[in-house]
Amino acid sequence: MEKIRKIIDKYILIIVFVFCIPAIRYLFIDGYFGVSDDLHIGWLHQMDRVVEMQQFPPRYVPDLSFGFGYPLFNFVYPLPFYIAEVFHLIGFSLVDSVKILMGLTLPVSMFFMYRLLRTYLNEELSLAGGILYVYAPYRALEIFVRGSVGEIVAFVFFPLILYAILNGKYLILGLSTTLLILSHNILSFMFFPFVLLLVLLNRKQFLNNVKGILLGLLGSIYFWLPAIYESNLFKYDTVFNFYDHYPTLKQLITPFWGYGASVPGPYDTMSFYSGLTGVFVMLIALVYFFINIKKYQLTEKIFLLWSFFLVALSVFMMNHRSVILWENLPLIAYFQFPWRFLAMLTLAYPLFLVSFKLVKNTKITTVVSLIVIFFAIVTNFNYFKYSEYLGRQDDYYLNRYIVQETASDEYKKTSEEYLRLPKDNTKRPDKIYPRFYVDENIYDVSILEMDSTPMNSNAEVQSPRDFILNYSKYNYPGWQVKIDGSRVNILSGKPFGQISFNVPSGVHKIEVKYRDTNLKKLLNIISLLTIVYLGVKLIRKND
Repeated sequence: MEKIRKIIDKYILIIVFVFCIPAIRYLFIDGYFGVSDDLHIGWLHQMDRVVEMQQFPPRYVPDLSFGFGYPLFNFVYPLPFYIAEVFHLIGFSLVDSVKILMGLTLPVSMFFMYRLLRTYLNEELSLAGGILYVYAPYRALEIFVRGSVGEIVAFVFFPLILYAILNGKYLILGLSTTLLILSHNILSFMFFPFVLLLVLLNRKQFLNNVKGILLGLLGSIYFWLPAIYESNLFKYDTVFNFYDHYPTLKQLITPFWGYGASVPGPYDTMSFYSGLTGVFVMLIALVYFFINIKKYQLTEKIFLLWSFFLVALSVFMMNHRSVILWENLPLIAYFQFPWRFLAMLTLAYPLFLVSFKLVKNTKITTVVSLIVIFFAIVTNFNYFKYSEYLGRQDDYYLNRYIVQETASDEYKKTSEEYLRLPKDNTKRPDKIYPRFYVDENIYDVSILEMDSTPMNSNAEVQSPRDFILNYSKYNYPGWQVKIDGSRVNILSGKPFGQISFNVPSGVHKIEVKYRDTNLKKLLNIISLLTIVYLGVKLIRKND
């Protein structure tokens, strides 16, 4: 048995890839399948566009909202698109780049869960926990029903953060905290109250862990701080109301599977099944834990009780009886879907295997591991498949979500309600406007556009009188307008909140360009230096 454990530990990377094959098999099909968030293909295209324009870090993209653009990556988690863009630059299509990203998250997250559980457990129990973490129904839902790339990537960093906290590895904690925040805003906000609680309870590593979290916040400050302070420049708007998306307790334990939507009441055609294998592991482990509670070390007791609290509070937050918290806690309405707490259940279930640390009989731990592995895979692997073969390629998504030279009929029918519009906006654009344009009642202005890129542009204008010139991008911090080489003030035009500015009579050269503000440049430097510091220190430590 000892020999088998050594093999597991030595070849763990190969083993996790082998065990993930049933979960990723449908990612090898040609083209993309139907998911709720297939617009991410279009967003990756926009990441590629701004990378080509050497805008880094990417914030404002040029082709959304009928060409008015949008500060997409100032508010939307950028890390999944950074990673997918690497694959796209290598030569993969947009669709394949996203599928590669999705597929890699499963073995990598299994490996990190394995390393986390190895803090307390032997090799086979740790491997069983890693497999249970991957073969959770919610993981299949994220990939093959929702297609939410940010949440998919976030699952990689949950166990890595816990591993770093338990072992006092502040460098890993700093880097993994940075990456989680860049992976998904909402899940980061959901997870970090639990993280802070564990840090407070784990007093032996308290200072190291505080240092790690602070470094993580600095490493990602270029993203989260502008996202917070510039949020008030945009209307609060969400097409989803959390009141409509509470799952019932029955839905959490009923193995129903569907590819539909979350709707008010218990009539959802999307599954909220959390997985009976994980539920049974938790229940049996808790019984064993409380029977033998005096035999555990303090750190083990804290971790298991913390895991139980993680489950209990998550289930409560998914129940309609928690409405008072949803109505009063700041920013929580941005979670949109109470069932998003299924991510916390998915994380917690494998952690309960730590209670079996007291079991010294290797035959029993082997049997337990095999049972967990068998039921985790056999009962759940069939959820990891698409609902129907569509085989859609890049062109379909660009036609649907991106304004290129023209707005396609499909684009015109596609809602862009996911974009929170500027506060000065009174209506969404419904057609493509010229890069420079004037109000319809002005007829004596001559505009000659030249040297345009998808974002920036130069023009020569002539008019016998003063007038207001519009530029068909949303007014947003970072845009600069120069007339004959001198900066001028930008106004928010009506009705779109577009860039508008006063132009005096005569002939003038106009220059419009986007650059990060000085504050954002400073934050970029802080984040870059922090990430470089963490990376260099980690490399040197492993020399």
